[in-house]
Amino acid sequence: MSAYIILIRKELKNKDEMKTYTTLARQASQGFSAEPIAFYGQSIALENIESDGVAIIKFSTMQEAQDWYHSDAYQQAKKHRDLAGEYIVILTEGLD
Repeated sequence: MSAYIILIRKELKNKDEMKTYTTLARQASQGFSAEPIAFYGQSIALENIESDGVAIIKFSTMQEAQDWYHSDAYQQAKKHRDLAGEYIVILTEGLD
């Protein structure tokens, strides 16, 4: 069953760190089925969570998504994401 990691950026604090994060996160995705579905385009909060941007990444399975997130390569990228802004990160199961 597919899985989606949803990254909700509440506030961007450092554009340079965000650029570094984006580069490293893309590199960390090599070898995984990571498919960007949405990537920081326009978003409108309809209820309760204001966001500065949203990214949605599809994976083949929940396990693969967790393996990607916990991989050394992504954890190195995450250090820059944490410096770039404040995030809410959710992993959810898909329907297929």
